[in-house]
Amino acid sequence: MAVSSAQAGSAETVAEDAPLPAHEAVYEVLRRGSKIGEVHISLSRNDQGIWLFDTETVATARLARILRVSAEESAHFVWRNGEVVMLTYRQVARAPTRTRFWQHEVDWDSGISRTETYEENLHIPAEPGMLDPLTLRLQLAVALQDPANRGVDLQFRVLERDEIEDQHFFYLAEERVEVPAGCFDAIRMQRFRREGSSRNYDSWHAEAFLWLPLRILQIKDGDPELDIRLMSTSIALGENGC
Repeated sequence: MAVSSAQAGSAETVAEDAPLPAHEAVYEVLRRGSKIGEVHISLSRNDQGIWLFDTETVATARLARILRVSAEESAHFVWRNGEVVMLTYRQVARAPTRTRFWQHEVDWDSGISRTETYEENLHIPAEPGMLDPLTLRLQLAVALQDPANRGVDLQFRVLERDEIEDQHFFYLAEERVEVPAGCFDAIRMQRFRREGSSRNYDSWHAEAFLWLPLRILQIKDGDPELDIRLMSTSIALGENGC
């Protein structure tokens, strides 16, 4: 998705150190304990100060590869005073019988998001401080850099498919988590969107990974459904042996 000149113009006024560095990471995806794919993540910045957070889910299980099941999610944004300023968001999920997508292009001069979905096109009023489902992860990591935000519940305004919602990260516990990248003393949080949402999940965050998610676990009917665990990253994790 291209970034408009109006969006780029607002980004050019930003000249500050980013609270998170450019990096890459790879996660494994397990469904009920069996690996079905990997998520490849990239956070990068261009010469105009516009950041791109890009993810691609690649199937590794044979049946998923045959069916060409895949997903892509990306967001353009800028940092301002340690907070994400949303510019664009795009999500595409491909399956044999259908492809579902939605995307936002935020025009801050007009105060709207021009939104296109697989069902309809919309104009949604924009709110200062709103996030998309992807940069929500980054803003949570920045919030956890402040010790005062560890051990408490946090709330964010998130632009989903057709509206802006209150979404929460509830503090659950401090516990050690083991992922393919190592073992870490972490904070466990629960993301809550609404009852029954597939976007509800538990996540683990540690200072070694700059408070980004080490593990994301979706639970369905009381049982683990999808388990997404960090395999590798360009961020130096330090000593993290199990």
